Amino acid sequence: MSKKQVPVQEGLFTWGVEEPQLIGSKCTRCGEVTFPEQQICPNCCTQTMERLLLGRMGKLYSFTIQRHQPPPPYRGPDPFIPYGVGEVELPEGVIITSVLTEDDPEAFKIGMEMELVIERFFEDEEGNEVVCYKFKPVSE
Repeated sequence: MSKKQVPVQEGLFTWGVEEPQLIGSKCTRCGEVTFPEQQICPNCCTQTMERLLLGRMGKLYSFTIQRHQPPPPYRGPDPFIPYGVGEVELPEGVIITSVLTEDDPEAFKIGMEMELVIERFFEDEEGNEVVCYKFKPVSE
């Protein structure tokens, strides 16, 4: 029996499609783009936000390697395995903080192309495979 896959949180990314996208929003008044989706614009404080599917490709803005286990509710592998964390700038102008698929600092270069992927995060109490979004370097 195969495990059921479920998103880590509803509404963060499109699910069950070949090319998933992050779900953000854009203010129809001032043009502010946000992630995750917002109901009120953080720039002009109006309720003029509309859903926006964000681009799958971006550029690495900044990165680090997480070398110590985060506090609860962290649910990653036990024992802890270091992982990359980065900020990826998407074409819409928003910068997303994300886990990266690599944990070797030599694999990254500021400005490199990155692509959104959906990968396993942990297994929940019901045996479901919980998945989350990450960004991976684009092969050249």
